[in-house]
Amino acid sequence: MTILTRERLFAASLHLRQGDAQQAKAVMLRSDGDRFIAVYDPERASLDTAAVLTRALLSSKRITISEVILEGHDPDLTALYRAASKLLLDVEIASGPRVTEPAVRVLSQDPTQATYFIPEGWDLNDALGRLPAAFAAARPKVARNLKRIEQAKKESGGKIDHVLDVIAVLVLETDDPVGVWDEVLQLLHQVRAERTSGAAPATAA
Repeated sequence: MTILTRERLFAASLHLRQGDAQQAKAVMLRSDGDRFIAVYDPERASLDTAAVLTRALLSSKRITISEVILEGHDPDLTALYRAASKLLLDVEIASGPRVTEPAVRVLSQDPTQATYFIPEGWDLNDALGRLPAAFAAARPKVARNLKRIEQAKKESGGKIDHVLDVIAVLVLETDDPVGVWDEVLQLLHQVRAERTSGAAPATAA
């Protein structure tokens, strides 16, 4: 299976705004360059629902959302959504006895179908602080590899941040760090071979 598909190499951001009852649908979605903008009517769709539905719709079109940015919302909630989205997590503020503390749960065979559940009324700053540990508990193999990627970014001095960010998203999407690194190394060897071949001097006939 090929991991480095064109669709996976170009992740996008999603901007979420509140609309009102005047809009035709509960959630209105449009593209704006390399980002998407969703406007939702809070009377017909909660923020959590709007984000989940929009990400699912875009995923069905093979578009990965690697960053969710809330516009006009509480700053703590905005920070939480952004941090969770970088781990390809949905966020759900849950009520009831089943959620007693913040926790990441993978809901299906698809590794991208994971949600960060937070009890209703929980301090959002505290939930943000608990996110890395909650993610590591749910997806330990991926969490270890993301730490290595972050270390590589520090050691490279920012020179290859974009490449490493793409690799991080691929690891999150596929749940196959070994496969991702193997394909990246094969691609690098291929590029190096092509450059070497192109730079070789021509021989006389």
